[in-house]
Amino acid sequence: MDLSESGLAMQMSEQMGDSLARDRRVKLDLDLSEPDAHVETTGYIAWADALGRAGVRFSELPEEARERLNQWLTKNAGAPSQMAPKVKLGREWGWGAAGKLGGAERSPMAVTLEAEGTGNGAGISATVQYEFSALGTDLSAALRLISERARVLTRGAGAAIALTNKGALMCRATVGESAPALGTRLDVNSGLSGECFREGKSLRCDDAEIDARVNLESCRRLGVRSILAAPVRYERDTIGLLMVFAPQPFNFDEGDVAVAESLAHTVVRSMRQMEAARTA
Repeated sequence: MDLSESGLAMQMSEQMGDSLARDRRVKLDLDLSEPDAHVETTGYIAWADALGRAGVRFSELPEEARERLNQWLTKNAGAPSQMAPKVKLGREWGWGAAGKLGGAERSPMAVTLEAEGTGNGAGISATVQYEFSALGTDLSAALRLISERARVLTRGAGAAIALTNKGALMCRATVGESAPALGTRLDVNSGLSGECFREGKSLRCDDAEIDARVNLESCRRLGVRSILAAPVRYERDTIGLLMVFAPQPFNFDEGDVAVAESLAHTVVRSMRQMEAARTA
């Protein structure tokens, strides 16, 4: 359903999806078309739902495989899928003929993805686009879905999306107890969120107890030790923030930064699509 340098999302049968546990390790063989490429990597289940969909975060991606994957992503960046794409599954879920999972010998699972759809967007999360396609013009529901995906994919406890409105940066969507409340106004002139907004670049706080950029009192009140912030940018302007929070220090890595940036781009695409739907 979606593919990036950090991981992939895929659609399986509901029966197969029921057996997927979060953090379960997997080995993947990816056959990509247009241009043809074969990528072998390992990862773990970041999320799975009752509809048979699952997200896999890559944990080991050799440099040669990364180069092949990046070539494919660059070639197909302008044609993201707008619906559940063709995903072919073969053989049994597991580590491979030479490995064991759950004490039993397993054959590897082969996944074949074919680039589908046309469009002008690049670098977006087609998984989220597919999920909220049925939400119509409900931007609040779409933002909440993107926040939830950000929380799950980065192993956070809470997430929030703030957008500018008449010069103020306000939380438009929040999920989880550690996120600021809906409608909270963020100060663009101070703190980690303010720096992210002003600089227009992603930032990470590994430990709020020793990071001078954060408001320690607020972090302690919300039970937050790690923070990840990505700017929501439209053309050259920053119009909002996507933030994820965790109670443990050093919760986020560079892969999580890439996930947050991709989802922040999806926020802009969602706003444009829903505005177009209202005026159509």
